[in-house]
Amino acid sequence: MGDVVLRERIGSVERLWLNRPEVENALNDAIYAALTKAFREVSQDPSVGAVIVTGMGNAFSRSADGEEIGAKYFTSREAYRGFLYRVRDFHTEIASVPKPVIAAVNGVASMGGIELALACDFIVASSAAKLGDCHPGGVGGGGASQTLRELVGARMTRWLLYTGELLDAQRALEVGLVQQVFPAVGFQESVLGLANQIVARRFGDSLARVKALTVQRDP
Repeated sequence: MGDVVLRERIGSVERLWLNRPEVENALNDAIYAALTKAFREVSQDPSVGAVIVTGMGNAFSRSADGEEIGAKYFTSREAYRGFLYRVRDFHTEIASVPKPVIAAVNGVASMGGIELALACDFIVASSAAKLGDCHPGGVGGGGASQTLRELVGARMTRWLLYTGELLDAQRALEVGLVQQVFPAVGFQESVLGLANQIVARRFGDSLARVKALTVQRDP
């Protein structure tokens, strides 16, 4: 089995590729572990100025891996609670990276995938992307009911959770779910250009300070 996360360094930018395209980059324990390791390493690497998280193939990530989660974590309330803690700690790990972390949504992002994107500092999307929550019954385990509210407000959050609608990229931009849309052709190059623009603005640990002041953390 190949690496479930591929790491690519381009100058001062570290790009992390979710690499399970055959299952639309469904998140599993191996991906969570590989991303956690990568985030911890780039946090300690002064040569990294920004991080991009994106997906191989036609999806960013449609969901967490239902088969693995069902087998490992739906066996008892205690086991499922452990899964929820793991996701919470993983999102906290992203918030703790002292550099900008950009979610580059190249395709569909829903359920666990949209929760991963929301945990990043901001979201940019390909014009071909589709974004939404889509958890069955509107109830997910990664805190989208709260992180969506920060971006789109309470009413649009309820709309997305109640209906399970997948928004196209332009509509997601209009409601504030994403901060920029780039054309599908050349999307990754556009995101890299944005990351380099951000890196060029840093002065010492200035961006880390900005992040520390603006990222919400659980009390």
